[in-house]
Amino acid sequence: MRPDNLKARLSEILAEEEEARVDWDAVLNRSADLLSEMTLPAPAVVQDYLNSIEMRRGDSVFAHAQRTELLRFLRAA
Repeated sequence: MRPDNLKARLSEILAEEEEARVDWDAVLNRSADLLSEMTLPAPAVVQDYLNSIEMRRGDSVFAHAQRTELLRFLRAA
C-alpha cells in the first residue's frame, strides 16, 4: 500500500472517531479492513492505533494521546 493511500485511509478512520457520536463498529471494521490489506509492516504508531480500538473506546485520555500521535504521523512529510 502506498504511503499516501495509507494516510488517506487512516485519516478517514480518525475522522469517524472524532465525530460527536462515534460509530465504534465502523471504526473497528475500517481498521480491520486496513490491517488485512496492508502488505508491509506499518510504523508502530499505525499498528498501535489500529489495534487499540477498545482501549480508546474506554479511556478518553489514552484515546486523546493515541490520536495525537497518529496526527503527528499523518502530518509528517
